[in-house]
Amino acid sequence: MGKFLLRFFILLLVIIFSFALYLSYFGIETDKFDALIKDKANEVNQNIKLEFNKTKIHLNPAELNLTVRLKEPRVIIRDNQFNLSKLNLFLPIKSFFSSNFLLERAEVAFTKNHIKDLTKITNIFVPRIINKRIDKIFAEGQIEGEFIIPFDVEGNIGDDYGFSGRVLDASINITKEFNIKNLTTEINHTKDKSANLFNIIIKKGYLLDFDLTDSRFKLRRENNETEIKSSLKTRGEFNFLKLKIITSLLNFNMDNVKDVKGKTDLKTNIDFKLNKKFKIKNLVYSLDGEITNAEIHFKKKKIIKKYLPNYKEKITLKNSKIKLIKTEAMSTIELNGFMKINNQFDSFSLKQIYDYNKKSFNIVGKADLTNSQINISKLNYIKDDGKKSEIDFNFKFVPNKQFNIKKIVFLSGKTKIDITDLNLNKNFETNDLKELEIKTFKNGNKNNDFLIKKSNKINISGEIFDAEPLLKSLFIKDERNTFSEKFNSEIKISFDKAITGTNDDVRNFGMIASIKKGSYEKLSLKGNFTENEIIEMSIYQIDKDKKTLQIISDRARPFIKNFDFIKGFEGGKLEYESIISKKISNSNLIITDFKVSKVPALAQLLTLASLQGIADTLSGEGIRFESFEMKSNTEGNVLNIEDALALGPAVSILLSGYVDKGKIVSLRGTLVPATKLNAIIASIPVVGDILVGKKTGEGVVGVSFKMKGPPKDIKTTVNPIKTLTPRFIIRAIEKMKKKKKEETK
Repeated sequence: MGKFLLRFFILLLVIIFSFALYLSYFGIETDKFDALIKDKANEVNQNIKLEFNKTKIHLNPAELNLTVRLKEPRVIIRDNQFNLSKLNLFLPIKSFFSSNFLLERAEVAFTKNHIKDLTKITNIFVPRIINKRIDKIFAEGQIEGEFIIPFDVEGNIGDDYGFSGRVLDASINITKEFNIKNLTTEINHTKDKSANLFNIIIKKGYLLDFDLTDSRFKLRRENNETEIKSSLKTRGEFNFLKLKIITSLLNFNMDNVKDVKGKTDLKTNIDFKLNKKFKIKNLVYSLDGEITNAEIHFKKKKIIKKYLPNYKEKITLKNSKIKLIKTEAMSTIELNGFMKINNQFDSFSLKQIYDYNKKSFNIVGKADLTNSQINISKLNYIKDDGKKSEIDFNFKFVPNKQFNIKKIVFLSGKTKIDITDLNLNKNFETNDLKELEIKTFKNGNKNNDFLIKKSNKINISGEIFDAEPLLKSLFIKDERNTFSEKFNSEIKISFDKAITGTNDDVRNFGMIASIKKGSYEKLSLKGNFTENEIIEMSIYQIDKDKKTLQIISDRARPFIKNFDFIKGFEGGKLEYESIISKKISNSNLIITDFKVSKVPALAQLLTLASLQGIADTLSGEGIRFESFEMKSNTEGNVLNIEDALALGPAVSILLSGYVDKGKIVSLRGTLVPATKLNAIIASIPVVGDILVGKKTGEGVVGVSFKMKGPPKDIKTTVNPIKTLTPRFIIRAIEKMKKKKKEETK
């Protein structure tokens, strides 16, 4: 009996195994589920009808369920028929023995269909708003592949659906300007324990005419969230329009760029997550590749032209590597290769980090500047094109708020400019500083060699200082101050020598000063031209709104040199006093015992006044003046000359007017040969006898004149006059009396 039962069970197992094997490979045809399948398809969507000829059931031992394979399946959606190459339904085994139709999933495969037909199928299980978007995006092309559609225990379509297949020669309109053409891709769907995985490989395609071949996308869908990782390859030429589209997507600002064109080969990785409401989070993108060549035209920036005179608002790049990483917190760009500003390429490297929370930039870089001309006017330094040079820099700044120069090191031969921790405000005025080391050369000769250090106070000391730019700045009001209102410090300066650009070098140059709220509260400066010739300058506060500037110099030439319309100035002593308030300054300038030559405006005036003899003297040895005194006021960059009188053995001049510094000169006045002026004053009873003795004159007394125009092109007109104004005579008498008194001392 035992053997019989054993044989029976073995036979039964063989039969069951054989049946299972047969059911797995060959299956059995049945109409058991035909009507039910069609009814369930209608329950899913009333607009969908499922048609097929026969059903065949197979056993799926791997998943321990049944596979219902529909023969010649067809889907009819809104009267449009789609022929399917496969439609398999997966049921629990118990469904075969009961009337309960428990569908686990469906696998739908189709041959080449128009890509727009995709939306008619995805409409079954994709939200309508997404499906409408898909319909707008996909324009042309074909699609083939297989959908995997899951169902829950209640018979509703699940979320972890999948698709594997190919897209062929498609046109996809992501936005109006941003479209993909001739796209062919392979889409592979796999599944691990907890997620659906999609791998998309682009076999062919063009985005903005960039070749996308070998670009890849990976999608991982898990727990109602989709993680997307993409590797986008772009090769080809670009222009300004294309770059604007791309940078707008990356949220990059191109306001300073006027035009751009070039060729590039890049790989862009874009990673992000989509929640079930299709909201993007954790966006990270990176870019890596090469800019083969590029030509970038910028909008005009005066500040760049100031330091790079040959800069023409254009930069050319070649063989340059670019790397970009952007997260929600910050973005980093690295660029290195070869750059041309003028005629030749130089190497460079640049790294920019932007902090989105602090809204701050950090720019670190290094550049070879051999083939660029460098002009640093405040140091009177020019580096010629072709001379070996390089610069290292590290900047931190918040636009329109603050600018911090962490480090600048410029090297060219023996020249060295090293700046550490210079903090500026939004107007590039100094808030604070740590250390500056300066050594420069002009025409092969050292013109700056000094060190600036700040601890409790600022100490500036060195061998030599080029004061020529400082002297120029005395006569031109800068748009910005050197120090901001936050700057407060004591200053001590000591130079062995200060050069002025006129061979009037100052020895033992020293200064102590106090700066409060960015302005000099007090200052004392001393130096020596020779043992017996000095220069002194002082600033002191009168009250909270006014201060006095005084200059005494035994040599006037260093100061006068910076007036463009005066050349050939020799000799002279200078006294200058100015009462300075916030808006206006009132000044008095006295220069004594000097000579001028090569003054185009004065030469023209003398010639027009038919004073050829004096004009010849001017162009030869020069005209000597005993004194020049000018009362003026300055507001902004405009110097208003209230009254200026120059008295000399050959000619005397009284004038008034204004000088808009660097722009226009507008003067009017009276010129009189000295013989005529002496004759007139001599005719005045008593006073004339005392000042000039018994003299008489004849003919025209002098000329009135007008002078107007740019400093280097002043136009002059003259009219003869027979009688001098009382003002001229009074001013001349005052000067002569003063001179007589000094001579009798």
